[in-house]
Amino acid sequence: MAAPILLTGVTGGLGAKILHDMLHIHKYPAANIIATSRSEDNRNRFESQGLQFRVADYARPETLHAAFEGVRDLLFMSSSERDTPTRNGEHSNVVKAAKAAGVKMVWYVSLALGGFGNHSKVGFMQAHYETEQMLKHSGLDFISLRAGSYADAFPLFLNWYPSSTAVLMPNIQPPVDEGKAAWTSRDEIGEGMATLLVKGLSSFPSIKPQTESNIILLSGPTAVSPSALLEAINRGLGTNVQMKYLDPEPWIEVQAAVDEGGKGAAWFEARLVWLQGLADGDAEVVDPALETLLGRRPEDGPTTVEELLKAAPNGLYYWHQNHVSPRK
Repeated sequence: MAAPILLTGVTGGLGAKILHDMLHIHKYPAANIIATSRSEDNRNRFESQGLQFRVADYARPETLHAAFEGVRDLLFMSSSERDTPTRNGEHSNVVKAAKAAGVKMVWYVSLALGGFGNHSKVGFMQAHYETEQMLKHSGLDFISLRAGSYADAFPLFLNWYPSSTAVLMPNIQPPVDEGKAAWTSRDEIGEGMATLLVKGLSSFPSIKPQTESNIILLSGPTAVSPSALLEAINRGLGTNVQMKYLDPEPWIEVQAAVDEGGKGAAWFEARLVWLQGLADGDAEVVDPALETLLGRRPEDGPTTVEELLKAAPNGLYYWHQNHVSPRK
């Protein structure tokens, strides 16, 4: 049996898509895949599919040392922990355990804010930059897979709900709507990553990792403004939602006071940093790598948004991170 590929994050949306495509599109042998979870309760879920299963909890280094034993390739999904120091500590545990276990290649799933650079001021992107530096200094062979901003998460980016009659944005400079992003379908990102894991980088000579962080950028085919997503919402639902503006401080106050998802002022303060980054061009870089992996032109962001809304029962499309607690 060939040395296995270990996948973290398979209980989440992107990880589940990667696993599905490895098994069902590429017919990769299930016995050569190790699925992981923080909970032993998920063992039967994966072993019943013929997969290997190991517990891997980023906060418990002893589980990582056991999980990574004999692993060739490690798909390293970032921690869901929101506190940056805690998240960095968990990522340090992963890198140290991978090094100790002799993992041959680490595929780190990052985000495309900043393109191939490291200039984004967004907090969670700073954490990704730090992890890339950990990997570099570890001496491990690694690739940083910087994924484009999910078009699927448009409710989060626009703070839109099916009940919305307007999308409220902060009045900043440059204007938010002058910022463009290469919005990307999560399913197509997953398909591309699965292809790369199964076939290997050597199968795609035109894809060359960039910078000392060994970045492969998986972006949509074109960068468009937030208003292009809003237009797609209106096409998909037959609505006429408009974009409106308030100065930053009242914008934070109003959003926190009326937010359907229950998010508070601190959340909108952090979102203001993200929107400033969008306006400054954090997410605008387009790269052909995903098209090469898919063998076709990826969907653009507005197309994904319109299709998702048309497929959603009664147009009731939600994104989980737009809610502090589960919807009732």
